[in-house]
Amino acid sequence: MAKLLITLDPACPERLPQALSQATGSEIVALEREGRTLYAACRRAGLTTALIGTVHLLDHPLPSGENAALTLEGEDRNPAAARASRTFTRHLTPAGLHVDGTWRARCEEWQARVKTALSGERLLGEYPDAQGYVGYNAEGKRAFELDARRYLKAVQRHLGWPGKVHWNPGGVAVSGEMTAHLAPDGADTGVFIEVSACGLWAPRQASPSGVAVMWRLEPLAGQDRWAHEYRNRWASWVLPAAQLAQDVRTALTPEHVDAQVA
Repeated sequence: MAKLLITLDPACPERLPQALSQATGSEIVALEREGRTLYAACRRAGLTTALIGTVHLLDHPLPSGENAALTLEGEDRNPAAARASRTFTRHLTPAGLHVDGTWRARCEEWQARVKTALSGERLLGEYPDAQGYVGYNAEGKRAFELDARRYLKAVQRHLGWPGKVHWNPGGVAVSGEMTAHLAPDGADTGVFIEVSACGLWAPRQASPSGVAVMWRLEPLAGQDRWAHEYRNRWASWVLPAAQLAQDVRTALTPEHVDAQVA
């Protein structure tokens, strides 16, 4: 493990790879950032391997200009952060005797999850610098917003019902929530679904970044909102969008089904 003092300057982004190159004695062929995590592809002696870094901002810049500390670990240490993209990992020399490939396999699992999440069929549930909740974290909050929107849009596609998917950003201290009010045309009952990233309050296990899914049937014709059938229900954050849509359909009573068909 190596620790460096560096200067992070958006006006001079070339300084970071230069500093990494000098500190590691290698050529930096690719650099990727996710929140406070950096992935660097370092070429030395004909081999390209990954260095994984964690950035810690200093309270005050040093007189020499450094404003951050960077902790670096090689991929052979299998560090916890393993969210490098396929664009990054394809720069690396194929695993062999020089590296066992465990960290890269974890990155491949992440890449597969990202691909599925981009379709909206599942929630990704993990965002930059968001451990247990999303708050005071603009980048993580934006990633959560896009993830939740894709998921609820996919649920709506599977249901085939009109309605609205809405983003309530809330304040800087909270995740915000993505909601959907959906119902068949002319129905007396629809569904309300909420995806939030305040997992400390969820009765079911939330995602690593605190994502939880709550839904309930929604009365549209003056029924008693507090009747048991309109209670809040919680879905697992790993539940596919298609299955959530099916669960909603199954929850509708025969009376509601008849009303929708009539």
